[in-house]
Amino acid sequence: HQYAHIVSHDLKSPLRSIDALLNWLKEDNIDKLDTASLQNISLIETTLEKMEQLISDVLNYSSVTTDSSKIIDVNTDTLVKDLIQILYVPEHIEIKIPNILPVVKGDKTKLQQVFQNLICNAIKFTEKEKGLIEIDFIDTSAFHQFSIKDNGIGIEEKFHERIFKIFHSLKKSKESSGIGLSIVKKIINLHEGDIWLESEPKIGTTFYFTLKKE
Repeated sequence: HQYAHIVSHDLKSPLRSIDALLNWLKEDNIDKLDTASLQNISLIETTLEKMEQLISDVLNYSSVTTDSSKIIDVNTDTLVKDLIQILYVPEHIEIKIPNILPVVKGDKTKLQQVFQNLICNAIKFTEKEKGLIEIDFIDTSAFHQFSIKDNGIGIEEKFHERIFKIFHSLKKSKESSGIGLSIVKKIINLHEGDIWLESEPKIGTTFYFTLKKE
């Protein structure tokens, strides 16, 4: 983690220098640059943003470790409902929680990351006129098993394992570096659980994950 922190600082410094130099170049030559040149500068700026986000995400991934002092009783029902209040949920998407979610043992901040990432992904990949996301759970003897189901675009089976690998994203954009689900998997593994999905293209996706009971 310390190594990643140092490297991220050393990598971000030149990126910010390039960004500053690019802005000065643009300001000093604004009347001389044609449309194609301005578009190229804009592409460089977008690439710099993407690179900085990748560096931040690598640091976030490396910082996901266990700390027994942070393991507390977490009311996931309250956590998820509070989270939904602060997330941007488009009007055409409904989020349902049919049952009261359980109290679990875990790191509250990291569990919030798990739910936030999976809910945000469900929102992002729901492009139907009426979107529906359903968050539920079942209890087993050893685990709490959660599910987050959507009626979005779905994921082809060949990608089901690959999406949990670092830097693999199904949606290529500067906002999506492909580390989010890697962090989710790492957090769940640290809670001695597992994560998997069932999905069908154009029908929807259900992510399942377990958290071990104490």
